Formats: sequence, structure tokens, C-alpha cells
Amino acid sequence: MAHRCPGGLLGLRRSFVERILHYVSKLSPAISALKAAHWQHCLAPHLLDGEVIVAFVSAHRLKPTVEGVAVTNARVLGFHTAAPSRRDVITMAVAADEIADVELVSAHMVPTLTIRTTGTPLCFGEFHREEMDFLTYFLDTLRHDGVDEAVRPELDRWRSDTQQSAGARARRREQRRVPVYGEPMTSAQWVAIERSIGSDEYPWMILNCGRHGQLAAFADRIVIRKTGRTTDLPVGEHLEVIPFTDIVDVTYRCGALSGVLEVATKACPAIYGEGFWPSAVSDHTEALPNVLRVPKAYYQGAQESIDKLRQYVHTGQGAGSRAASAR
Repeated sequence: MAHRCPGGLLGLRRSFVERILHYVSKLSPAISALKAAHWQHCLAPHLLDGEVIVAFVSAHRLKPTVEGVAVTNARVLGFHTAAPSRRDVITMAVAADEIADVELVSAHMVPTLTIRTTGTPLCFGEFHREEMDFLTYFLDTLRHDGVDEAVRPELDRWRSDTQQSAGARARRREQRRVPVYGEPMTSAQWVAIERSIGSDEYPWMILNCGRHGQLAAFADRIVIRKTGRTTDLPVGEHLEVIPFTDIVDVTYRCGALSGVLEVATKACPAIYGEGFWPSAVSDHTEALPNVLRVPKAYYQGAQESIDKLRQYVHTGQGAGSRAASAR
């Protein structure tokens, strides 16, 4: 059910409207006092400490939804007062000191507010033509005056939180693109794997064996994470990074239900020859950084990707481009 701001338009008394509008300097010609009071009432819980709305302008955008624009003494806010969640009332925001340029007309000559920053341009949507001069004045004033010093400490905290949230959303998008075999990845497991990756690099395959560990395949290396009783390290966690150039073979031997995946390297050659893998694997064997206990069903689900991994290792050519295409 869509969130409704307390009171609603019909429940606003005249005296309440007057009290609310006492804190709003100007309204555009396209906005009634009653609508402005409703907007102010809905936005009040989302303003920063010391932040004051200076002007309201109507706007229209579908995704993200924008029904109006508020110019404050620190930011330009696009908002949707009927958002499903109270946290989503402010759908777009840009700080005064981040505004590089303002465009008020689209390529199709429709009055459209676009604010350019050092990053991606933000389109707040279309507005009424008669609001052009009104909007120009308040945006120019905001750019000239900058962020009110009374708001700056809170604005800096908001900016830091926004950057962290954006980074977290980007990481979740990348994580969803990675095929995961075995058990679903937990947040702690992702954090551990991400310690070994670059700023814009993600594995093209992960084999998650739960408490026994995880194997992540990148374009040029394998990362094996071991936890709990499967490692003799006192911290209970170990990350083994194995470049493709060091790998001799990737083998899997199993019993009826479970087995062991071994990444044999030049420094750690295969510890078992060909044949049936014993059903009982010693703790010492599991503690080896290049050996991962893998249930048979998990291996079978990931077998196609593991075969590709073997191909990259054996050919030694084009692993980077092939791994990227596998994603």
C-alpha cells in the first residue's frame, strides 16, 4: 500500500497551512498553497539539520518518480510524496556545491530541469513553462550562495552515507551477475572474496561449499577461501590466490556423496594419483590451501564451469577474454 503523509490534503486546516507556509519563502505560479503545505509536511522528516526549503517547483518524471522539486539552502531535491516507503520520499538529490551547470530545456525544447555535476547528469523531469524564470532565479541563487554553513556538517555526513549506499548497491548488482554453484553466498563470504579483487573485477564463477570453503574463478587466477576446522590458522580463515600460470591441473575425486577438488600447482603437486577418492578425508588433507571438500551434487552442478576452468588452465591462452565472455 502506498505511503500517505500524515493528515493528507483533505485534513489540513487553514491555520496549519499558514504555519507550514511560514517556513517556505516562495511558490511557483503552478503550485497552490495547499499543495505546497502538503509537500512541506511530507518532506520535513527528511530534511537535514539546519536545512530549510526556499522554493517549490512542480515537476514530472516517471522513473524515478518525481512530482515536485524543492530548492533548499543546501540541495535541490526531487520528491514523490506517495512513495511506497517513507524512506523513498526523496528520489533525487544534488548538493549546491556539486552543481556544475543547469539546463532548463531538453533537446525537444520541452521545459526540463537537468542538473549537471562532476558525475552523471540528473534529470528532475519536466516542469511548466511559466515556472522558467522562477526556477532560474532560485537555482542561480543557490549556486551563488552555495551550501549554508549551518547545514554543511550534516550535508557532509549525508554525502558520505550516500556514497557508501551507492557503492553497496553497485556491489550487489555485480554479485547478482556471478553464477554461484552449491550454496547461496552469504554477506560474510562475499566480503571475504572481495578482499582479493580489484575495484572493478568480479569472478566469473563461484563454487560455494558452505563451511568447507569457496572457490572463485577469475580471468587469470583462482581464489580458494577456507574457514573453520578446514584450516589450521588461528584466525580460522585463509585465502589462497593461485594464478593460472602456476596451476598444473584441477582434479575431482569422490565417493558416493562427497569428494575433494584439488588444484595441483608447481609448488603443491597432486597428493593422490588416479582412482577413487576415499570417502574419509583427513583433517590434514582438508587443511591444505589448494584442496576443497566438495559435495558430489555441488560438483555436478558446477561441472560445466569447472571444465571451462580446466580449459583455461591447460591452454594458457585467452583466459581473460574467455572468462569475461563466460559471464
